[in-house]
Amino acid sequence: MKHMTPGEDSEINIQNEFIFWKTGFVGISLILTGLFFLLINFSIIPVSGELHNRVLGILFFIMGIIFAFFQGGGGGLFWFIIPGGVSFTIGIITVIVGLDRLFTLFAFSIFCLGLAVTFLLVFLLRKREWWALLPAGALLGVSAWIWLAQAQPIIGYHPVALLFCTGNAFFAVYFFSVQRVKMRFALFTGMLVVAVSVFYYVILLFNEMTLLWPILLVIAGGLFPVAVGLIEKRIKKNDGY
Repeated sequence: MKHMTPGEDSEINIQNEFIFWKTGFVGISLILTGLFFLLINFSIIPVSGELHNRVLGILFFIMGIIFAFFQGGGGGLFWFIIPGGVSFTIGIITVIVGLDRLFTLFAFSIFCLGLAVTFLLVFLLRKREWWALLPAGALLGVSAWIWLAQAQPIIGYHPVALLFCTGNAFFAVYFFSVQRVKMRFALFTGMLVVAVSVFYYVILLFNEMTLLWPILLVIAGGLFPVAVGLIEKRIKKNDGY
């Protein structure tokens, strides 16, 4: 039987570590980057007309792919997914909007959406990092807030979309949790925040009907404890209490 020297043993360990290097995210990044630029070439996605914006955007995409490769190392290297997501997002903004409109509301909405997708990927790749759903929901809410305010000027500075998306993020924390009993606070918080956002939106839509929103508040105050009681009863029944 052949005995290996310490140098040969360490070389084999390094090779084995490289074999198990997770490169799937790199492949997904390359596919999505290629599809993005194909859509640009077919004029499906509008882009900035200046050449330097495209060149700078491509450089950000290359940075994102490099970060995606390091992310595959696992352990502490996993968190390279966040700067990778930021790089891809800035690259998209630079290509579509251009440097001269980098600090507009439209660019900020895309930036928030890109970060939301990044934190969602953190959760999908590591299910125990349930906290990532909360910034994902909040950032998605900020992006939706900007778009909704442009579609419906009555929304203005009222954070209806932010509250709604954040509440649904708490719902996601509860429903994707393995130990739902310990995460019951997320269910109740999500119910409260979503209910507030819905009634907030209804009040804004019918702000001229002065009697409507007090009536809705009374109804909500009566139904919310009933709903919580029914949910608790069902949870206890499922847990065998």
